[in-house]
Amino acid sequence: MKKKKKMIILSIMIVLFIILLIWITNNHKTVVCIDAGHGGDDVGAILGKRYEKDDTLKISKLVKKHLQKQGIKVVMTRNKDTSVSLEERCKIANKKKATLFVSLHRNSAEAGNGIEIWCNSKKRETDTQLADSILTNLQKTEIQDNRGIKYGTITGETTDYYVLKNTNMPSCLIELGFISNNKDNALLDDHMEDYAKAIADGILKNLPE
Repeated sequence: MKKKKKMIILSIMIVLFIILLIWITNNHKTVVCIDAGHGGDDVGAILGKRYEKDDTLKISKLVKKHLQKQGIKVVMTRNKDTSVSLEERCKIANKKKATLFVSLHRNSAEAGNGIEIWCNSKKRETDTQLADSILTNLQKTEIQDNRGIKYGTITGETTDYYVLKNTNMPSCLIELGFISNNKDNALLDDHMEDYAKAIADGILKNLPE
């Protein structure tokens, strides 16, 4: 009887140990937050019937696919054409305790072409390394121009884009070419899979082993 009781206790302990291991694994897993810029009523930059919100969602899903192939857990700030506030985007990343946060956008201007990446005005090394890894990989694909890494916002280096200021992890914001430039659009359409893989590989390079 005592032997049977010991076996039951041992079995319970083994089950509890397995549950603990699963919990530790799930709560220490690397998480990457991918932010598809704009969405819903906020269409972003426009060229005719082409909307920034659609381009960012398409490539965000591809980046997610490449990261998941490597066993990385990915959190999206939106998975479809819905409106998500900037505050909510940051809450999603912070609540999930994401390891990295990458926001995807398209540029727009009467004159301008190429890809650039924005980082927090504090010029943190982790942000810069993330941006550099991604931009270096994108440079190896077909892009019209490498516009480099920029800090702050378009209005000045002492300001910050909301999602780069209010997320708690290394972050960057990628401007994937100018929606106002036909060649940038053609390159994105023809090489979207390459762009997505380049971004994913840049992210992977900055994740803990």
